[in-house]
Amino acid sequence: DASMLRSAPTAPPARPASRRVSPPGRKTNVRPTRAASADMGSTTRSVWEVKKTGSLSGLVRVDDARIDPPGPGEVRVKVRAIGLNFADVFSVLGLYGATPDCPFVPGLECCGVVEAIGPPDENLPEGTVVPAVAVGDSVMVVTRFGAYASAVNAPLHQCRPLPTGWTHEQGAAFLVQGLTAFYALKKLGDVRRGHTVLVHSAAGGCGLFGLGICNALGAVPIATVGSPTKVSAILERFPDMDPETIIVRERKRFGDQVEAAATAAGSTDGTCDVVMDAVMGDFFKGGWSRLARGGRYVVYGAADLTPAGDLGWNVFGWLKLGWKYVNRPMVDPTNLPGDNKSVMGFNLIWMFDKIVELGELLGGLTDLGLPAPKVGEVFTFDKLPSAIRVFQSGGTSGKVVVTLDAEDD
Repeated sequence: DASMLRSAPTAPPARPASRRVSPPGRKTNVRPTRAASADMGSTTRSVWEVKKTGSLSGLVRVDDARIDPPGPGEVRVKVRAIGLNFADVFSVLGLYGATPDCPFVPGLECCGVVEAIGPPDENLPEGTVVPAVAVGDSVMVVTRFGAYASAVNAPLHQCRPLPTGWTHEQGAAFLVQGLTAFYALKKLGDVRRGHTVLVHSAAGGCGLFGLGICNALGAVPIATVGSPTKVSAILERFPDMDPETIIVRERKRFGDQVEAAATAAGSTDGTCDVVMDAVMGDFFKGGWSRLARGGRYVVYGAADLTPAGDLGWNVFGWLKLGWKYVNRPMVDPTNLPGDNKSVMGFNLIWMFDKIVELGELLGGLTDLGLPAPKVGEVFTFDKLPSAIRVFQSGGTSGKVVVTLDAEDD
């Protein structure tokens, strides 16, 4: 029941006024609002750019980076907050397959104010949702890299108006992790009322969204955290959650922990119907062995394999990563029919190529009426490398956000 979600008294995100791209020759009755923006030529902005992957030392601030006028279907957004994601860490370290060639600007999401609007894009596929915005509106933006900047040009169909009462920091904490959790649980996991769902790293941004989505769908979540200090972050957000269903992970007895928590959650045989995992490593086996027949194990990350610091020329770091990789958990596909359960993996960034489906996911997420996301630690733009370092440590709860002010423009 969505009423179980607790948060500050802010309005949930509503579906934006928008137009849906129609087939050729068909008129649409709703058009996006456009304020007359001044002709805006190329200008400069501040960015954090990766010159060389492998170490945070390769992340360099550039204060005279060129930005062109917004192209067809784009808006220029003056960034006021940037949300950090684990994909940022992997891209800076050179461990992310979707990373562009150097130099590149990392970052998948931000929130800010519309400065200019480009001409309509006449080539969007049928069914694309294009929100109505005007110059001066605050918008949330999801982008395929490039968000570590004081200004971005973003496709309008990848933007959504900032809900009433939300801060820019909360807006920068919503789209990527919300979409990740929603796609994992609803699209792939097919979570339904009464399901028991194991949510790893539940005190983090994706994990908190996972718990909220489970509640909204009528499922019963089991939470895992890496340290006892994070239990309070979950209970603060979800005070009605049974503490017996919150696991402080232990490598040697994790399977037993899952069974006990699933039983406390109401499972008759101590199993889960769905697992949402961004940890993997030593903790995979305990969740997989307690996955019910017909269950779905959804993987979207591998934090247990994430280096604790820079790699670069750190031979010990590479050896440790190599050892973990060689000894990573394996599933024999030929056993899956007999086990009657499945492993699924995804990377949200590949959804950017599926424009219509991405819009449908955004609509489904906002329809849940989730409260404003929890913002954890906040850093200023000049401290962005420090923010990544703290985020990489795994000691944070909620979303780590970087803010910008007029001096960063």
